Amino acid sequence: MEALELDRASILSLRDLLGYHLRRASLRDVAGLAAVLGNDIKLVPFTVVCMVHEFPGITAAEIGRRLSLQRANLAPLLADLDSRGLIERQPDYRDHRIQRLFLTEQGTRALAEWRDRVLAHEEETFRALTLDERETLRRLLSKVWQDE
Repeated sequence: MEALELDRASILSLRDLLGYHLRRASLRDVAGLAAVLGNDIKLVPFTVVCMVHEFPGITAAEIGRRLSLQRANLAPLLADLDSRGLIERQPDYRDHRIQRLFLTEQGTRALAEWRDRVLAHEEETFRALTLDERETLRRLLSKVWQDE
């Protein structure tokens, strides 16, 4: 009976829980990202701008699916990015009800500046890992969340 209790205790140790380590790493990463982006842009809008850059002509619905964002949250976010001159909306040539999203020149310049800050932050956050370890971590984490 005593051995069983010891096994349960070791299983319940936080150091053994992957989720605990993910949460701790995420808290550190998100706090650092918020600091380096400052008041220029918040993390979710930054991610949306990156998505529009990576997939020019993407629709709001596609962004919502890829980032698991609700339409009710995404619409005002896109309106804000549009009003700030970071993105522009163009009607789809086949279906004018659909709006395609593109970065403006201002959005491209802003993203370049933000990416420099984010990359410097990532370098600092993951400095304990080699480049190979970072790639392995990226690949393994992708396997976890892309299986949704």
